Amino acid sequence: MHRDAEISSADFIEVALSGLAGETDDAIVNIVIAQLGTSVEAYATDANRHKYREKLANGFWELTSKSAPGSDLQLLYSRAFAANAHTEDQIQKVRGLLEGSAQGLKIDADLRWYFLISLTERGATTKQELEAELAKDNTTSGNLFFETATAAAPNAEAKAYAFNKVMDTHVATSVRSALVAGFQRPIQRHILESFVDLYFENLLSQWKSKSYEIAAKYVTGLYPSWVLTQKVMDKTNSWLSGEGKDAPAVLRKLVKESQDGLIRALKVQKLDI
Repeated sequence: MHRDAEISSADFIEVALSGLAGETDDAIVNIVIAQLGTSVEAYATDANRHKYREKLANGFWELTSKSAPGSDLQLLYSRAFAANAHTEDQIQKVRGLLEGSAQGLKIDADLRWYFLISLTERGATTKQELEAELAKDNTTSGNLFFETATAAAPNAEAKAYAFNKVMDTHVATSVRSALVAGFQRPIQRHILESFVDLYFENLLSQWKSKSYEIAAKYVTGLYPSWVLTQKVMDKTNSWLSGEGKDAPAVLRKLVKESQDGLIRALKVQKLDI
């Protein structure tokens, strides 16, 4: 309904957020949380997105506070809050969650990294803090979280690090996925804009020189999915009709499928006025 441009982000957020208050099924809650995130980051216009983020985070904070201590719902809502924190006060509350402010919420290694990555993408951690966390959790998963956190830093250097490392043949698949997760942070779309041209310039060479698995991760993982502009639409169409006109069918299919989300987002955004 929402993704088919039948309801605006403002209306969907109002209805979905209100409905969560009486929902107890973890699976349904998880789905609605994801839908709300997509509504704000993909289907809202730039002019309205900040206020929606703040509203969403406030709603998730209230739901976190009202959830039973130690419950799955408390965990889901605390993660959702951290993923949508926007104001300085909200970011400080994420720091509080990391330090154990929510009664009953078990802060294990994975959740610590989740909160740290959220803080990192908002510029609220230091390299030293992340390195110290890695020293405490120098496991396979800890190293992957560290890569995601490194790539999630809000600066062009972090994005370039991730972009270039994703193209490295010697990088493990799990590391490549972790880097993509850190690179693609919707609140950093203003930084990601500078990688749009580079992405298209490397499409054919990556496809020709890498294995399918590595090349496909580049194509789908680094497509500018969060740079929701007509410029990216035109750039994609230009590649498909120009340099990529005679590209392998599988490559063209992956690019077109990646573009589908952009087409849908721009359509739904027209309702958000």
